[in-house]
Amino acid sequence: MEFLKTIILAAAQGVAEFLPVSSSGHLLVLGQWFGFDAEKNLTLNVVLHAGTLLAILVYYFNKILSILIYPRRRRLIGLVIAGSVPAAVVGFSLKLGDLDEKIFSSPWVAGVGFLFTGIMLITVFGKPWKKPDDEKSDAVVLEKMSFKQAVLIGCAQAFAILPGVSRSGSTISCGVLTKLRKADAAEFSFLLAIPAIGGAALLEFLEAVKNSGAICRGEISAMSIGFMVAAVTGYVSLAGLIKVLQKGRLGWFSLYLFAAAAITLAVECVKYF
Repeated sequence: MEFLKTIILAAAQGVAEFLPVSSSGHLLVLGQWFGFDAEKNLTLNVVLHAGTLLAILVYYFNKILSILIYPRRRRLIGLVIAGSVPAAVVGFSLKLGDLDEKIFSSPWVAGVGFLFTGIMLITVFGKPWKKPDDEKSDAVVLEKMSFKQAVLIGCAQAFAILPGVSRSGSTISCGVLTKLRKADAAEFSFLLAIPAIGGAALLEFLEAVKNSGAICRGEISAMSIGFMVAAVTGYVSLAGLIKVLQKGRLGWFSLYLFAAAAITLAVECVKYF
C-alpha cells in the first residue's frame, strides 16, 4: 500500500509540477484523501522534488549549458537571481511566522487556488475552443527581457506558493502579460524553477535531518521508485506543456482546474454534514 501511495504522489508531483495545475495543491488534496502526512514524510518530499528538478535539468540541459558558455546569455543568471528573490522572501517569511503549516494543510485553500488558476489561464490564453491569438509583433525575446520583467514574474512565482495556484501557470502567464514570447516565457519560468524547487528541497532536507530517524530498506525502495516516477512523469509533462504552449492552448487546462476546484470544495463541504 505504501508503494502505491508513493507512486500516486510521485506521478502527481511529476505531472502537476510542470503542467499549470499546481503540484502543491494536488499533493495537499491527495494527501488528505490517501492519508499522506507531509510533515511526517519530509524525506519523501525531498526525493519527489529532486526527481522533478532532474527532469528540468535534463530537458533544458543544452540551454542551461549555453547560459554558462556564451557571454550574451550569461545575463540570464542575474535575471533568474532577481526573479527568485520574491519567492525566497515570501517562503522564509511564512516559515518564520509558522504560517506555512496552516496554509499547506487546508484543502479549502487548494480548492480556491485551483479556481483562481483556471480563471487566470482562460483570461490570459483565451477560451480553449477558440483560435488562439497570434504571437504579438512586439514580443520580447528572452535575452532582451528587463530586470523589471524578471521581478514581476518572480512575484507571480511567490504568489504561487499558495496551494492550488500553479507556479508554471502563474509565471508563464505573467511572462506573456509582460510581453515575453510564449516560448521564452516558458523557458524563463522553468529556469526560475531550478532555484525554487532546489531551495524547497533543501529546506525540507534540513528539516528532515533535524527530525531524522532510521529509514528501513522498504522505505528506501519506495523512495527510489518515487524519484524515478517523478523524474519520468515530470520530463514527459514538461515536454507536453511546451507543445501545448506553442499552439497557444493552455486555456484547456482551465476546464480541468474548474472541475478540480468543484470536486475539492464539494468534498470539503460534505465533511460538514
